[in-house]
Amino acid sequence: MRGPRPASMPGVPRPQLQGPGVLRRRYVRSAPGAPLEAVALDAPRPAAGASGAVAAPVGAPPQRVGTLGRLLASGRVVPLFILMLICCQLALLVPAMAPLRVVVRILAFGLSLLLLVAVRGRALKHPALPFVMGAIGVTALNFFNPGTSGVLASLVQLGIQLSIAAPLLWVTRLPIDAKTFRLTLALLFLFNVASAGVGVLQVYFPGRFQPAVSSMVQGLGEGYLRSLEFETTSGERVFRPMGLTDTPGGAATGGFYAVLLGGGFLLSSRRGLIRVLSVGGILLGLLCLYLCQVRATFVTLGVCLLAMAGVLALSGRLARLLTLLAVVGIGAVSAFGWAVAVGGDTVLARWTSLLDGRPEEVYRRHRGGFVLRSFEEHLPEYPLGAGLGRYGMAYAYFGDPTDLERPPLWVEVQWSAWIFDGGILTVVLYPLGLLATLWWVFRIARRKEDSEGEFWLWGSVVFAYNLGALALTFSYPFFMSQMGMEFWLLNAALFGAMAHAKTVHAHRG
Repeated sequence: MRGPRPASMPGVPRPQLQGPGVLRRRYVRSAPGAPLEAVALDAPRPAAGASGAVAAPVGAPPQRVGTLGRLLASGRVVPLFILMLICCQLALLVPAMAPLRVVVRILAFGLSLLLLVAVRGRALKHPALPFVMGAIGVTALNFFNPGTSGVLASLVQLGIQLSIAAPLLWVTRLPIDAKTFRLTLALLFLFNVASAGVGVLQVYFPGRFQPAVSSMVQGLGEGYLRSLEFETTSGERVFRPMGLTDTPGGAATGGFYAVLLGGGFLLSSRRGLIRVLSVGGILLGLLCLYLCQVRATFVTLGVCLLAMAGVLALSGRLARLLTLLAVVGIGAVSAFGWAVAVGGDTVLARWTSLLDGRPEEVYRRHRGGFVLRSFEEHLPEYPLGAGLGRYGMAYAYFGDPTDLERPPLWVEVQWSAWIFDGGILTVVLYPLGLLATLWWVFRIARRKEDSEGEFWLWGSVVFAYNLGALALTFSYPFFMSQMGMEFWLLNAALFGAMAHAKTVHAHRG
């Protein structure tokens, strides 16, 4: 039999049982991925949507946070950033903005750098982060390379590269949920469908929806401009569809995203209207791609769709696989006949040229030559990099053409850009970051169960998109453009949304 309970000493609190609910405590996370912390039930809760907010001590005066502060601590920053990118793209089409073209083009990249500073909190460690930051660090050291062109051009080039990778840091500081991630994808889908649609109208109504051609493209000469035109069945010569860009053939990007993201919304939505819009976007995107005649983008899209179909097959989602194959297959055949009926023999000859020989021979005759030259000539000549500010937008706007000792370098594929930026180290590190991203997204796409939402489906879409981006590095300087920034933004947003879902549904783990 137990002895009598000892009386408590005056002024000394009695020991209490520990655990949630026993002492009127609750467990919270101060940030996505952070460990659980016990706080009193009567402690004030952080404002909704705040990222990285720490519970204030009991009795402390409430902290006042302005509207801008609350916005910068919410996931709404990501879709708003996409809207800003869209506005910058549209501003380039306004003739009155021509004198401010350089400012508008830099604004999108500058905004990413601004958010890197303005968005507070602790960033989550994306699998690609150490490799990409290492590559940028090597590029920064290349500033001291004797081949560096000029201080301003070099700083601009380094700033562009940092801004492209910056979403890996500032996006993962934000509390992004599945709804915000889906909204981000919807904005990209609608804009690119609009761009593909305008591109088709530019062929149907020559000159009516045509923006001014980029001054950089015009500077390449009349012969080059003529090569970007084709004759329709009506006998009129038109530029390859530009869509909502100022570059002939630029609408191909809109067609690419319209098909790829349209497939994701087709498989994920249960609402009839969204499915109809998705099918319409896929058909319009395919038609635009055929009219643009940009074969590299079309082949890349084929790789993406095969990758998405493969992931669906491996995970046993056969019904969705058959839906995707049926819609894209019927749309591809119908859109091709439609494009030939509008574009005539020029369109037909352009696409049948893909069958002139084996795929590797066709590629070698076109973009493959630039890749071979990168590794056979440029890498042995610049094993540690060629210096900064000697190619691309940085040189075009801020370079010194009178510096004969450091002439401009021509970049047609991303591998050339990596070699010029940092030599063999950058060529190794940046692709490793892409492979790490591919592997992480593939694991998400292969999930059988997803209690936090259909992240597996968007993982399949992003995996296909990532594989396509990797393929585009062999035909375009992808990670020196706004498309590269969107790449890291989408992957960081998916990573952040997954982390947020695990925090909200931690009790299910």
